[in-house]
Amino acid sequence: MRLQDKVVIITGGGAGVGRATAIRFAMEGAKVVIADINGVAADETVSMIQRSGGQALAMTADVGKVEQCEAVVQAAVKRFGKVDILINNAGLPSSYSQGTVHERWDLGIDQTLSSAYRMSHAAMEHLLAHHNGAIVNICSIAGTKMGTDPAWYAAAKAGLTGLTRSQAYVYGKRGLRSNSLCLGVTATQRTQRYQEDPAMRAAVEARLPVGRLGRPEEIANVALFLASDEASFVTGQVIIADGGHTIA
Repeated sequence: MRLQDKVVIITGGGAGVGRATAIRFAMEGAKVVIADINGVAADETVSMIQRSGGQALAMTADVGKVEQCEAVVQAAVKRFGKVDILINNAGLPSSYSQGTVHERWDLGIDQTLSSAYRMSHAAMEHLLAHHNGAIVNICSIAGTKMGTDPAWYAAAKAGLTGLTRSQAYVYGKRGLRSNSLCLGVTATQRTQRYQEDPAMRAAVEARLPVGRLGRPEEIANVALFLASDEASFVTGQVIIADGGHTIA
């Protein structure tokens, strides 16, 4: 029970890595607040946690909006009394194709990078209150390597690593740790095209030293370590979980 009685906010917790992380954290004793723009999905994650005896709260929220970030934090404190951990997982998928390139840039940066800043700012006083807060910014190897398309996605993910280092430096002496967790190709709803097209999947898996796509539960395990006291001397780091993609 590595997160016994900890209160965790997970943005984008309605599916994929966010859902797997919420379920894993609840198994470790955390009280979990699921914030997702898809309220039905958030409710489903909460139901899964509650069926296993865990405690969770669903919030329908667009964390691209300051007032909704603040509402999530207020709801967490009202229900559970505090906030110990923040997982910034929400973001626009790289496959998003609506609007012009400039509109996609603005929306992508706003939803993926600025939302993490806004959510962190809204939760910060609570994360610092007990001198033992933790932030995990869910990132991507798109933010750690050159040549990734689309440009807004690479820029937003690279920006998250910069935000992480800033948070770790500015708030470290007040008890906050912040780390980035950068993913490779993971089997979620956002990577259906790789999973359903045999040729695409084979091409991706052939490049990976482990020979397969990642599983959301594997990413959740790394997030758990970074959020827990087991990582008490780890901060400002970019942790890569990509099956060896970036060394291939």
